[in-house]
Amino acid sequence: MVSHKVSQPANSGSRISLENLEILLDVLAKNINKIDTSKGTPLIQSIINFEKWWELPSYTLSKYISFIRILCSSIPKWWQDVSMSLISGFHLSPEKTESHHSMLKYFLQMIPSSMGYIDVYLVRFFPNNNDTTKILVNYISNTLTLTTYCKELQFQAWSLIMEKTISLDVALQNELDELDDDIDDFEESDEEEEEEEEAGDDGADEGEEDEIDGEGIKDLQNDDNDDSDEDEDAMEGEEEYNVEVSQSIKDLSTKLDNILTLVSSRLEQDVTPQSLMTGEGVTIFNTLTTLFKSHVLPTYYTKSIQYIMFHISQQQVELMDAFLVTLIDISFSPTESSEKKIKSLQYLGSYIARAKKLSRTQIIFVASYLTSWLNRYVLEREEEVDQSGGMERFKHFYAAFQALCYIFCFRYQMFRDPDGSWECELDKLFPRMVITKFNPLKYCNENVMLMFARIAQHEDVAFCFSIIENNNNERLRGIIGRGDSNQRSSSQPVASSAWSLATRQQFIDLQSYFPYDPLFLKHYKRMMKDYYIEWSEAGGEYESDEYED
Repeated sequence: MVSHKVSQPANSGSRISLENLEILLDVLAKNINKIDTSKGTPLIQSIINFEKWWELPSYTLSKYISFIRILCSSIPKWWQDVSMSLISGFHLSPEKTESHHSMLKYFLQMIPSSMGYIDVYLVRFFPNNNDTTKILVNYISNTLTLTTYCKELQFQAWSLIMEKTISLDVALQNELDELDDDIDDFEESDEEEEEEEEAGDDGADEGEEDEIDGEGIKDLQNDDNDDSDEDEDAMEGEEEYNVEVSQSIKDLSTKLDNILTLVSSRLEQDVTPQSLMTGEGVTIFNTLTTLFKSHVLPTYYTKSIQYIMFHISQQQVELMDAFLVTLIDISFSPTESSEKKIKSLQYLGSYIARAKKLSRTQIIFVASYLTSWLNRYVLEREEEVDQSGGMERFKHFYAAFQALCYIFCFRYQMFRDPDGSWECELDKLFPRMVITKFNPLKYCNENVMLMFARIAQHEDVAFCFSIIENNNNERLRGIIGRGDSNQRSSSQPVASSAWSLATRQQFIDLQSYFPYDPLFLKHYKRMMKDYYIEWSEAGGEYESDEYED
């Protein structure tokens, strides 16, 4: 049968010859309605699924494309099979899919309803995280090409890309967390073994346990130094222990690196001053902003996907303004959840600190907004600290104060006017904030507060170390501190007033999340270089590896 010859693999000797294929396509094109029968179905299907049809010689390929066009125009029911074949080919490199896009573009223009199947197949054939980097990158590249001539599917295509990229980002973070846990378990196991050995050695001297003086500590340190070779052997074993996990991390990071580099490169080409003038660039940016709010912001602790907005917003001043307004709106919206507002403030602080293209005017504007809000919050709510309830009631305040301090650490030089005065009256605001009953130096991220205290004191803006020291002393004495049980009446149960361990830990985790911390994706990090401020550039004399981490 002819259909059997047409359906043979490309490397089969029994496959139909090019000459006969050309004749067959010409004949069928002229008698298209006559083959719309049960007997003609196998032949049509074999032509639609002709293996590697895109590699046919140009003359034969033109006849093949012409036949497919006539087929779907005359008998629309075949579009479902054709569109499936075209979209499933998106795993091919862009050089091999020019004809795929040519046909898709033709049918979308001629038959607008044809996109009904395309959206379904885009989801169905999207590669999973276990597919190769090449397949993932090719599919996303072809999907982005589709959006250039099918604006109606632009949002869905971008949504799909964002969802899949987020899943990779989260999977990578889970692997990294698992690796950290494995290392911690390994180290704890070693420590327990060492403690057991020491307990055995010191059993006879148990009565002297409380009498270890400075000399004894030195002896223990010397023992540690003597065992350095054994520690190195343990490290080698640890590396072998994590080989499988490390390979998975390498694979995931390579995929994420290539995908994000591709996406940002394409966006750089598509979002230009010209495209913004025509409105096409604005549509793309609005789509990404919507997806940032619906997909990226609610996802816990992604490390890389957020750099899409970081990069694209810095292409134009107006886009940076728009992104900042979006973050401010979410951060202080009365309708958003507390968690989402805190997360948005973390983005706001991290973006202002790290985005290299931001102007001084934009930075001062955001700082001014934050200072006004903080002042108003203190006036309206400070008295609530002495009322019943834990300090978690004021998480929003702590997040806003931390964002401002984080910005100050990176941008303090911009806040000083030529005459020596401080913008936003920071030299008055900070001293007032740190002595409020909210005690932000205690409840905000410790690393940020320490670096802020260091810079603020050197710049003569605020003096915080005495308060930090007092907070530390309170912790050592087991005192909960102002606003918790020491301010309550003795009749009130502690459980209702204290900041629960779970709630506090959740807030600490959220405070420790800085969305635009340094990337570890090699190619993408290089691409972000012109848009990103490293701590070494901003901190100057305050540079600290511990703070960078």
